[in-house]
Amino acid sequence: MARPASSGVGEIVTAIVQALKVAPEVIAIVPPERILNYVNAGTPRPYLRVDVTTETDDDTLGLGGVDAICAVTAVSDYRGANEIGRIASAVRRALDAIELPIAGFAAPADVSYEQAIGEISEDVAGIAVRHRPLWFRVRAL
Repeated sequence: MARPASSGVGEIVTAIVQALKVAPEVIAIVPPERILNYVNAGTPRPYLRVDVTTETDDDTLGLGGVDAICAVTAVSDYRGANEIGRIASAVRRALDAIELPIAGFAAPADVSYEQAIGEISEDVAGIAVRHRPLWFRVRAL
């Protein structure tokens, strides 16, 4: 049975968060409890925030699939680019070219690295905080 149009975002985010929480190279730098979809003010850094930025219906063969771009944003206040670079590399190794089971879909989703869109730096109470978004394409049927 085909899925309804424009569905799957919550399931995709949950699957990406869970995959990152069990990736040894990621949790060696970012504790699993700081890999989140929603980050509260005051969450200690480093952390990862996972969001779906775009979603398109992909109704291949009437299966009701989804083609989505997922942003995994690394946030760090470590001096210099060392920590945020290590986190970004670990995330990319953990997610690029994997097949990811997603609740409600018949087959594992294909995940592929799309791009990093640069680093954003901001001053938070006198601390330089770096944000590095990484985009991944997730195709689920």
